Amino acid sequence: MGKKTLIFILIFGIIFVTAILAGANVYQTAMDQKESGHQEAAETAKKKADLKEVGTVETFVGKEKQYIVEGKNKKGEKMYVWVPADKKQKTMFKKAADGISSRQAAKAVQEEGLLSELKEVHLAREGNVLLWEVTYLNKDGQYSLSYVDFINGKIHKNITP
Repeated sequence: MGKKTLIFILIFGIIFVTAILAGANVYQTAMDQKESGHQEAAETAKKKADLKEVGTVETFVGKEKQYIVEGKNKKGEKMYVWVPADKKQKTMFKKAADGISSRQAAKAVQEEGLLSELKEVHLAREGNVLLWEVTYLNKDGQYSLSYVDFINGKIHKNITP
């Protein structure tokens, strides 16, 4: 192997390792931001909704940032708690049985003839309206969102880019 080839491989290796480390750092920073506030939201949900156990915590960012906490109360009933990142806003909570399921929310969108391929369904909130955010491909293959009311199952709004 020639001297030039060895230098080229060494320089390429250094650049490659640097790129991998930089990418890992960006990924870790993004994940830390996504999960920051989850522990505090879980504690708030335990206090406000009288949860016995916390299952999952997800971050929803719409007009306002919310933490959606899923857990169980002392009676063993499944609960959802919407904890706003802004402490001035009100924490809201409902028993899962008091609203529609994620499947029912997806079905509501499908019945409107909007959905071609379902991608995800997550809890959301806009103001004091509790919602399901349904992400899907529409008939034209575009990513779209529909917000379905958690309580009555009616479509609140549709967003297609």
